[in-house]
Amino acid sequence: MAYFIAYTKVQLLLLISFIINLVMMTNASSFEPNVTESFEPQVTENFVSNVPYNTAPLRVHCQSEDDDLGVRTLQRKENFDFSFRQNFWGDTHFYCAFSWGLNNNAFDVYFKRKSPCKFKFPMKDIYCTWLVKESGFYFARTSDPNPSPGDFRFVYPWL
Repeated sequence: MAYFIAYTKVQLLLLISFIINLVMMTNASSFEPNVTESFEPQVTENFVSNVPYNTAPLRVHCQSEDDDLGVRTLQRKENFDFSFRQNFWGDTHFYCAFSWGLNNNAFDVYFKRKSPCKFKFPMKDIYCTWLVKESGFYFARTSDPNPSPGDFRFVYPWL
Protein backbone atom coordinates (compact mmCIF):
# COMPACT_ATOMS: atom_id res chain seq x y z
CA MET A 1 0.00 0.00 0.00
CA ALA A 2 2.85 2.42 0.81
CA TYR A 3 4.28 1.72 -2.63
CA PHE A 4 0.95 2.69 -4.25
CA ILE A 5 0.73 5.97 -2.26
CA ALA A 6 4.31 6.94 -3.13
CA TYR A 7 3.66 6.16 -6.78
CA THR A 8 0.55 8.35 -6.90
CA LYS A 9 2.40 11.23 -5.20
CA VAL A 10 5.05 11.05 -7.90
CA GLN A 11 2.34 11.01 -10.57
CA LEU A 12 0.65 13.99 -8.95
CA LEU A 13 3.92 15.95 -8.83
CA LEU A 14 4.60 15.12 -12.48
CA LEU A 15 1.09 16.21 -13.45
CA ILE A 16 1.43 19.51 -11.56
CA SER A 17 4.85 20.11 -13.13
CA PHE A 18 3.44 19.39 -16.59
CA ILE A 19 0.54 21.81 -16.08
CA ILE A 20 2.86 24.57 -14.82
CA ASN A 21 5.18 24.10 -17.81
CA LEU A 22 2.24 24.08 -20.21
CA VAL A 23 0.88 27.33 -18.78
CA MET A 24 4.31 28.97 -18.91
CA MET A 25 4.91 27.88 -22.52
CA THR A 26 1.46 29.06 -23.58
CA ASN A 27 2.10 32.48 -22.05
CA ALA A 28 5.82 32.64 -22.87
CA SER A 29 5.45 35.53 -25.28
CA SER A 30 3.81 37.68 -22.62
CA PHE A 31 6.49 36.86 -20.05
CA GLU A 32 9.56 37.26 -22.26
CA PRO A 33 9.75 41.07 -22.59
CA ASN A 34 9.41 41.59 -18.85
CA VAL A 35 12.12 39.05 -18.09
CA THR A 36 14.48 40.71 -20.57
CA GLU A 37 13.72 44.18 -19.28
CA SER A 38 14.26 43.22 -15.68
CA PHE A 39 17.64 41.51 -16.19
CA GLU A 40 19.36 43.38 -19.01
CA PRO A 41 20.16 47.09 -18.79
CA GLN A 42 19.01 49.35 -21.58
CA VAL A 43 21.75 50.83 -23.74
CA THR A 44 21.12 54.21 -25.38
CA GLU A 45 23.42 55.38 -28.16
CA ASN A 46 23.16 59.15 -28.73
CA PHE A 47 24.91 61.03 -31.55
CA VAL A 48 25.20 64.81 -31.25
CA SER A 49 26.36 66.95 -34.16
CA ASN A 50 28.80 69.65 -33.12
CA VAL A 51 30.15 70.38 -36.61
CA PRO A 52 30.63 74.07 -37.46
CA TYR A 53 27.70 76.22 -38.56
CA ASN A 54 27.29 76.89 -42.30
CA THR A 55 28.96 73.62 -43.30
CA ALA A 56 27.65 70.35 -44.69
CA PRO A 57 25.32 68.43 -42.36
CA LEU A 58 26.51 65.32 -40.54
CA ARG A 59 25.15 62.06 -41.94
CA VAL A 60 24.86 59.06 -39.63
CA HIS A 61 23.92 55.54 -40.76
CA CYS A 62 23.63 52.92 -37.99
CA GLN A 63 22.72 49.27 -38.28
CA SER A 64 23.04 45.82 -36.78
CA GLU A 65 22.71 42.39 -38.36
CA ASP A 66 18.96 42.59 -37.74
CA ASP A 67 18.10 46.29 -37.93
CA ASP A 68 19.01 49.05 -40.38
CA LEU A 69 18.17 52.32 -38.65
CA GLY A 70 18.51 54.33 -41.85
CA VAL A 71 20.52 57.43 -42.71
CA ARG A 72 19.99 60.45 -40.45
CA THR A 73 21.01 63.97 -41.42
CA LEU A 74 21.98 66.20 -38.50
CA GLN A 75 22.62 69.93 -38.44
CA ARG A 76 24.71 71.47 -35.66
CA LYS A 77 23.27 70.75 -32.17
CA GLU A 78 20.82 68.15 -33.53
CA ASN A 79 20.97 64.60 -32.26
CA PHE A 80 19.88 61.08 -33.12
CA ASP A 81 19.55 58.28 -30.60
CA PHE A 82 18.38 54.70 -30.32
CA SER A 83 18.04 52.26 -27.44
CA PHE A 84 18.30 48.49 -27.18
CA ARG A 85 19.01 45.66 -24.79
CA GLN A 86 21.89 43.26 -25.22
CA ASN A 87 20.73 39.91 -26.60
CA PHE A 88 20.83 36.67 -24.60
CA TRP A 89 24.18 35.58 -26.09
CA GLY A 90 25.88 38.90 -25.35
CA ASP A 91 26.93 39.47 -28.96
CA THR A 92 24.74 42.46 -29.85
CA HIS A 93 26.57 44.45 -32.51
CA PHE A 94 25.76 47.96 -33.78
CA TYR A 95 28.02 49.85 -36.15
CA CYS A 96 27.68 53.26 -37.75
CA ALA A 97 29.07 55.08 -40.77
CA PHE A 98 29.53 58.85 -40.63
CA SER A 99 30.11 61.43 -43.33
CA TRP A 100 30.55 65.18 -43.13
CA GLY A 101 31.60 66.95 -46.31
CA LEU A 102 34.73 65.11 -47.51
CA ASN A 103 35.27 63.44 -44.11
CA ASN A 104 34.23 59.85 -43.41
CA ASN A 105 34.58 57.18 -40.76
CA ALA A 106 32.84 53.96 -39.71
CA PHE A 107 33.23 51.93 -36.54
CA ASP A 108 31.49 49.70 -34.00
CA VAL A 109 29.47 51.74 -31.54
CA TYR A 110 28.47 48.68 -29.50
CA PHE A 111 30.08 45.25 -29.65
CA LYS A 112 31.27 43.23 -26.66
CA ARG A 113 34.63 44.55 -25.48
CA LYS A 114 35.72 46.06 -28.80
CA SER A 115 33.94 49.40 -28.59
CA PRO A 116 33.95 52.28 -26.10
CA CYS A 117 30.30 51.61 -25.27
CA LYS A 118 30.81 48.16 -23.86
CA PHE A 119 28.75 46.30 -21.33
CA LYS A 120 30.04 46.49 -17.76
CA PHE A 121 28.68 45.66 -14.36
CA PRO A 122 26.80 46.78 -12.35
CA MET A 123 23.67 46.14 -14.33
CA LYS A 124 22.51 49.74 -14.84
CA ASP A 125 21.15 51.52 -17.88
CA ILE A 126 24.00 52.78 -20.05
CA TYR A 127 24.10 56.07 -21.97
CA CYS A 128 26.75 56.26 -24.68
CA THR A 129 26.96 59.75 -26.14
CA TRP A 130 29.00 60.52 -29.25
CA LEU A 131 29.87 64.18 -29.79
CA VAL A 132 30.91 64.65 -33.42
CA LYS A 133 33.17 67.65 -34.01
CA GLU A 134 35.36 69.03 -36.77
CA SER A 135 38.35 67.32 -35.09
CA GLY A 136 36.67 63.90 -34.80
CA PHE A 137 34.61 61.78 -32.43
CA TYR A 138 34.37 62.28 -28.68
CA PHE A 139 32.73 59.73 -26.43
CA ALA A 140 31.12 59.65 -22.97
CA ARG A 141 29.76 56.52 -21.28
CA THR A 142 27.61 57.39 -18.27
CA SER A 143 24.63 56.26 -16.24
CA ASP A 144 23.15 59.73 -16.81
CA PRO A 145 21.48 60.67 -20.11
CA ASN A 146 23.10 64.13 -19.94
CA PRO A 147 26.88 63.78 -19.63
CA SER A 148 28.92 66.76 -18.55
CA PRO A 149 31.61 68.21 -20.88
CA GLY A 150 34.30 66.65 -18.68
CA ASP A 151 32.93 63.14 -19.36
CA PHE A 152 33.95 63.23 -23.03
CA ARG A 153 37.22 61.86 -24.38
CA PHE A 154 38.59 61.83 -27.91
CA VAL A 155 38.30 58.37 -29.51
CA TYR A 156 38.45 58.55 -33.34
CA PRO A 157 39.63 61.06 -35.97
CA TRP A 158 37.96 61.67 -39.31
CA LEU A 159 39.47 59.59 -42.12
